[in-house]
Amino acid sequence: MTDIAITGLGCRFPGARNAGAYWELLMSGERQFSSVPAERWNHGTFRGPGDTSATHAAYTDQVAFLDGMDGFDALRHGVPPARARAMDPQRRLMLDVIREALDDAGTGRDGFDRENTGVFFGISVSGDKDLVAAPLRAVSLTGQEGATDGSSDLGGPGFTIDAARSGSLVALDRAVAELHRGSCRIAVVGGVHLNLTPDSLIGFSRLRALSAAGVCRPFDAEADGFVLGEGAGTVVIRPLADALAAGDRVYAVIKGIGSADDGASPGPTAPTAEGRLRAMHRAYEDAGVPPSSVGFLEAHGTGTAAGDRAEIEALRRLRTEWPDDDPSLCYLGSGKALIGHSLSAAGIAGLIKTALVVHHRTIVPQPRTAPHPDLGVAAAGLRFTETPRPWADGNGPLRAAVSSFGFGGTNVHVVLEEPPAQAPAPAPAPVPVRPPVPSPVRAAPFRAAGAPRLVLLSAGSPRLLDRHIGEVLDTLEALDPADRPPLGALAHTLGGREPLKTRLAIVADGTEEFIGRLRRARRQLEDGARGDLGDDAFAADAPLPAAQRRIALLYPGQGSRRPGMMRDLYEGFAGFRTAVHTLGALAGTDAAGLLYGKAAARGGAEETMRRLTATDVCQPVLGTVQLAATRLLADCGITPDLALGHSVGEFAAAAAAGALTGEDTVRLLAGRGAALRQAAENGPPGGMLAVQTDEETCRRLVEGIDGVWLACFNEQRQIVVSGTAQGLAALREACAGAGVVTVTLEVAGAFHSPLLASAEEGVRAVLAGRRIGSPVVPFVSSVSGQLCTDPGALRELWARHASGPVRFGDAVRTAYEQGARVFLQVNGGASLLTAVRRNLYHHDDVHLLTADAGAERDAGRGFVRTLARLAVLGVPVDPRGLVPAEERRLPDPPTAEPDTRSHRVPGKRPAPPRRTAPVPAPVPPAEPPADETPYELLRMIRHQAALLIHLTNALLTPASPAPGKPAGATAATPAVDGAVAGSPGTTPPRRSSP
Repeated sequence: MTDIAITGLGCRFPGARNAGAYWELLMSGERQFSSVPAERWNHGTFRGPGDTSATHAAYTDQVAFLDGMDGFDALRHGVPPARARAMDPQRRLMLDVIREALDDAGTGRDGFDRENTGVFFGISVSGDKDLVAAPLRAVSLTGQEGATDGSSDLGGPGFTIDAARSGSLVALDRAVAELHRGSCRIAVVGGVHLNLTPDSLIGFSRLRALSAAGVCRPFDAEADGFVLGEGAGTVVIRPLADALAAGDRVYAVIKGIGSADDGASPGPTAPTAEGRLRAMHRAYEDAGVPPSSVGFLEAHGTGTAAGDRAEIEALRRLRTEWPDDDPSLCYLGSGKALIGHSLSAAGIAGLIKTALVVHHRTIVPQPRTAPHPDLGVAAAGLRFTETPRPWADGNGPLRAAVSSFGFGGTNVHVVLEEPPAQAPAPAPAPVPVRPPVPSPVRAAPFRAAGAPRLVLLSAGSPRLLDRHIGEVLDTLEALDPADRPPLGALAHTLGGREPLKTRLAIVADGTEEFIGRLRRARRQLEDGARGDLGDDAFAADAPLPAAQRRIALLYPGQGSRRPGMMRDLYEGFAGFRTAVHTLGALAGTDAAGLLYGKAAARGGAEETMRRLTATDVCQPVLGTVQLAATRLLADCGITPDLALGHSVGEFAAAAAAGALTGEDTVRLLAGRGAALRQAAENGPPGGMLAVQTDEETCRRLVEGIDGVWLACFNEQRQIVVSGTAQGLAALREACAGAGVVTVTLEVAGAFHSPLLASAEEGVRAVLAGRRIGSPVVPFVSSVSGQLCTDPGALRELWARHASGPVRFGDAVRTAYEQGARVFLQVNGGASLLTAVRRNLYHHDDVHLLTADAGAERDAGRGFVRTLARLAVLGVPVDPRGLVPAEERRLPDPPTAEPDTRSHRVPGKRPAPPRRTAPVPAPVPPAEPPADETPYELLRMIRHQAALLIHLTNALLTPASPAPGKPAGATAATPAVDGAVAGSPGTTPPRRSSP
């Protein structure tokens, strides 16, 4: 078969709330058995200690149940609370472990093929159907709904399979077949089982399958049955070749899988070795490897006499009769000794355990086991270990296997192998240009692997975040410093998980720096600090509502140009660097060489600035850098909800909004810049003057001065005036006399004035060769100051853009009216943000940030710091966009917990019991001969019917007479006090398939 990789794990088992905790439990070897929790049902009503023949009672109260099984974060899954309450609790738990497995696989926040991802789950009929109130049954009792109720938004095939105890590995068999067929490219496979009524406990007591001692001891001389358990588990699988190509972490490889039925047998409680052996043979034939190569085997191992005997016999025959060398010793285990028998989830519990054993290359301990002498465990070449053992390398790859055998004879065996060693990622390519550049613009060495990283931790609440921080610190500090993962790998792994509500974002250069900052941040959070914690750490208890975090990207004009602009992003992040080279080449300008390389070195910063003043150079270079920064932001999950630009920044904003492609934008800017240069050179010399006053005062000052025009309305107290040299000199003198401050701008001409009207014809010709589409997100033009959606109108606005005024203040106010609340300046430092703040001074819900540190060199830390701020505001920042390919591997940091709420169906307790004549139960027939299986099944059915009659009468007895009726008007029948907590008026429990 095609090798299949296991790339993600998620689970909840007794004593283990996730896969990491499950591994710790397995390593500890601690049993998780205890009495039936009071919140499930009043087990005293259903218990008959020592009476293995009781009709309506269980002879044990020992189980392995989950804590808080009704907890669910409905909003996280997009499930309305009312629907969440109506859902089968097994389905809710299934959604939780699916989400955990996808997070663990690095795909929790998308980035994978949802449309071709299938879901395959083993699940049995739930006792929930007997607990929900009647009005909810139409919603919750459909029984055959899709595998995830549509809540996971996965579009591949979906199956729920009820094959009793082997259901989850039967689901795995089906998933592997679908992957081979190509009907899906990724599969989520699992199993789930919850005990919501005493149904299964009583049923297995009738079969005498449960341990009377309350301890599951598979293959032990004192074994007397299993302990009833529950739980859920999920694995994410895909073809190994795809996983390796994507750089996935691979826990283990599924080499082969085999399934078989017992065929003719004495009955469901008398399994045969032949059926199990048949499944094993098929698995090893499928894998193309001999059983002797397996060094660890996770057995079905229930601790029942018949089951253990059939399993060991099958293993002995497999290992001694296979035509290969004598088998080497193999370690044997069974997780049921720790977490009980979780029925539909039992197989997946064994698969996850075995995958972790392979992944950690460690044989986990089995509780002390004295093998039953009649089983012949040693003769089969099998042994147990009571302590964890490192799994030493052998002559080939490490291999393990797992079995799951169903009630009635549906048998599955799976062969796993360690993944192949992945080739080391290629070293980062050198920066194409690296000349010595004189101060103040000095070239730095290429340092993509050493650039700052953003690590985002999140959990469902402040309390859970503190726990998560502690677990991450414990995990990292337990490792030798040399063995700790690089910070990029940690950022990549945590960044691939869906962010939860409470968040902490930390910027650091390396793992040790991160650990120190995480410790300090934890102390600050404990003291109640939030927001900017200092030391490049940011935190929030909850994200802003979606309407309050809508992002407007701001693009400044030519005034933002400078030698070496955004050099830190060019040297630190490959995505930015690639975009600069690609777009610069399309525009016919060597943007990288001019800004960062030899062109900048030849004449120094002054010469570079002179060259950048020319519009035919500046505009395409500026657009190239702006679009490269936009692409880097998009790589990090930041896309605009609205875009606007100042002056020539309008065109990069239009590209960000989807009205232009990046390629067309830089070509348009190159042609436009040339047209403007020609117009400026053919006309009178001109310039621009910033006047620090309001519009009314400025208009009064320009009265009577020829050759000046109001060109830019930036804010209430700043107007930029364009004009001839003589006109601007006269205006400067008038302003000085009036005590108004002015600043001369370093520009190549009198932009946004009639002096450049001659450029209009050339600009129209350039626009005619470019396709302009309707913006995909709202675009506000600073020419009109209004929202613009019509491509024809945009073409006309841009034709007269160079000779018309800039209405930036109006554009900012329009952006706010359109819902923008977070204004992010893409380049040029914070040059536009002061104007934004002053235009929106009366609003207190505005956040201003910049993606560029401006002239300050900070190794890209300012950019990453801005991402951290955005992440805690609730913007979907993806830290993986900053991590180079050579660091994109997945270590195993702990997973965080969502903030769950109980979704138990509300209700009142049943009425207390009344003294009345008991309802007689049918007398079971005498014990049938071993080969008369129909009598065994008939006895079980009769027992079930008796139990239903007993509980129906009990639960339907009213607590008091109906108004207006005498107390004796209703026939008295016995009630069961607290039989099922919180579920009055319900139908009686019915047994689900074991």
